[in-house]
Amino acid sequence: MKKVVLAAALSAFVSLPAAAESIRIATSADYPPWESVDTNGNMIGFDIDVGNAACEKAKVKCEWTNQAYDGLLAALVAGQYDMIVSAISITEKRKKSIDFSNAYAQAPAAFATSGDKFSSIKDQAKLKAELDKKAVGVQGASIFESVVAENFPGVNVKIYQQADQIIADLKFGRIDAALMEVASWEEFSKANPDAKLNMFGPTLTYADYPQMGEGIGFGIGKGNAELKAKMDAAIAELMKDGTIEKLSKKWFGYSVAP
Repeated sequence: MKKVVLAAALSAFVSLPAAAESIRIATSADYPPWESVDTNGNMIGFDIDVGNAACEKAKVKCEWTNQAYDGLLAALVAGQYDMIVSAISITEKRKKSIDFSNAYAQAPAAFATSGDKFSSIKDQAKLKAELDKKAVGVQGASIFESVVAENFPGVNVKIYQQADQIIADLKFGRIDAALMEVASWEEFSKANPDAKLNMFGPTLTYADYPQMGEGIGFGIGKGNAELKAKMDAAIAELMKDGTIEKLSKKWFGYSVAP
């Protein structure tokens, strides 16, 4: 009898499914609608949903950590995380230190200000002329730091750790303008009506500003070919089955699919 019970117990143990592999993911949840923290303290947003959907497709478990954007790449390089998912643009400069999944989104950018003082700007030439000697805010370690530094040499660049700090300084006139993704300006404008945020000038894209990157992808530790293959396959499935399109409409109201 004991042998029968023991055999049954061993059989049950052997048949248990293996625990899913865990992937350590970092994000900077201060950039809606890409990623933010809701009133219950939960991380939400397009990137969070896409990351979770990709993990599900790859049959791995997402373990999310929220930290400042300007430390994300360094933390990934140091091996603190397996992946970073935070509207990370794929650029040649970043490829030197980390790997990327295939792109799952595109994100055009624009300058914005408080009020309408730059509303007459319609082309690239006037944009550069009008911003000369002006104070312009960007988030540290973002592609926008490089875009401004390399294309607007006369600008007085002010670096911020978080995007909401940029909004506050625009509101109180401590900077003249700032550069972010169009979708984020739309979100911040709705959330901060008293800041009177208005985008101005032409939209900035990769075609005119290579520093903008080739799209947005998951940042992956250098040389982790297995994880990259899993995420590339997952993104391909999410594109094919309409998940990226569905999540785009949920968070932006339009498609950001590449």
